Amino acid sequence: MTTSTPERTQCGANRTTTAAGVVWICAAQFFVAQAVAQSRWTTPFSLATNFISDLGNTTCGPYGGSYVCSPWHLLMNASFVLQGVIIIIGAVLARQSFAGRLWGAVVLPLLIVTALGIAGVGLFPEDVNNPAHVVCAGTQFITGNVAMIVCGVAARREKRWRTFAAVSAALGVAGLLATGLFVEGYGLGLGVGGMERVAAYTLPVWLVMSGVLMVREGGRRV
Repeated sequence: MTTSTPERTQCGANRTTTAAGVVWICAAQFFVAQAVAQSRWTTPFSLATNFISDLGNTTCGPYGGSYVCSPWHLLMNASFVLQGVIIIIGAVLARQSFAGRLWGAVVLPLLIVTALGIAGVGLFPEDVNNPAHVVCAGTQFITGNVAMIVCGVAARREKRWRTFAAVSAALGVAGLLATGLFVEGYGLGLGVGGMERVAAYTLPVWLVMSGVLMVREGGRRV
């Protein structure tokens, strides 16, 4: 009969957290899917006027003041769902490394809600079930950016994570401000589509950054 040792426990935690990092790095697929779906767009596509969700519309025709036609909408909607799965799996795997911190009490639940919201965006395309689509999109904008801020506040106590903490908080604040401006219809030179992307892109950027750091650190407790 064998007994577990602190070294074995730590080794297991290291592997699990490293795995979480690898999973979160895969969040970059969100950008790849958009680029591919956009490349198959049949009419001129504008980052300033077209929304990300336009890439997931299942039918061609006038929508939201512009003509929308995305032949590869299945890819985009699958990407939304996959992004939700990536967030949840990575967050659950990483929870052991953040045990006893704000992670378990606040950040983890926020990320799970965010993941469900992002998945819902793909499961309820804007031209199929717009009310559900809007609720899911709005929810993940808020909870995802708040999660980054909370994570930044929690991480600032560790000296070696202060840069990460500052970047996390900055991304979260920028995302929330962009969300507010987007909802009010302010593009500030970026267009409403561009402002939506600022609000939406902070999270995948943070996920990839966090994933790289977790892999680099070998799963050390933070």
